[in-house]
Amino acid sequence: MDKPDSGDLTLLLQRSVAGDEDARERLWHELHDQLRGLARARLAQERTQSCQATELVHEAYLKLDRLRVTPRDRGHFLGLAARAMRQVLVDQARLRQRDKRGSGIAPVTLLTCDLSDDSHSRLDVLDLERALSELETLDARKARAIELSYFGGLTDPEVAEALNVSMATVKRDLRTARAWLASALD
Repeated sequence: MDKPDSGDLTLLLQRSVAGDEDARERLWHELHDQLRGLARARLAQERTQSCQATELVHEAYLKLDRLRVTPRDRGHFLGLAARAMRQVLVDQARLRQRDKRGSGIAPVTLLTCDLSDDSHSRLDVLDLERALSELETLDARKARAIELSYFGGLTDPEVAEALNVSMATVKRDLRTARAWLASALD
């Protein structure tokens, strides 16, 4: 399915915020496949499946719906979705860790190929969360760039737009953040 036009999505977002239920329903359908594809890509990198892509998208949507945040545009919406998916994955990993502590079950993992160009090893979702949280205290913009790129699947131009910075800044931030994370996760 083709990626919906950003202008159309922004218009749907505006109409949805204004209370147009038809626009809200259409917006959800327009973005559902895109979000599910993103969720499927993230979940495919897990050693053990924590949930299905549709479940991850729905859980993230429920988180977003409870927040009652008004997305400005497609990039902002996908950024919010990235944060929600990150939270869902981390919450599920914490729950499994609590429930299965000491049982020999492998932790939930993701491939680090998007975070480090020289490694395709797996890492624990909770280790990634701890490292991202630490990076947020050091440089919130770099951590947000990683979150948008990795969890949100946004392209570099979309990350630049979401963060309101230049492409050169995004490329530099992502390169630096990936190197920092690779070091922190060693």
